[in-house]
Amino acid sequence: MRKLSEEEMLSTKAGGISAITWAIISAALSFFGGFLDGYTRPYKCR
Repeated sequence: MRKLSEEEMLSTKAGGISAITWAIISAALSFFGGFLDGYTRPYKCR
C-alpha cells in the first residue's frame, strides 16, 4: 500500500449522496405531495 499525496487526497471522490442531500430531497417530495393532496382535495377546517 502506498501513501497518497495531498493532491491525490483532494481529488478523491467519496461515493454516494450525503445524508443531508437525501433529507432535502425527501422533505421536498413530502412537501409537494402534501401540496398536491391539499390542492386536489381541499378540506375545510372543522
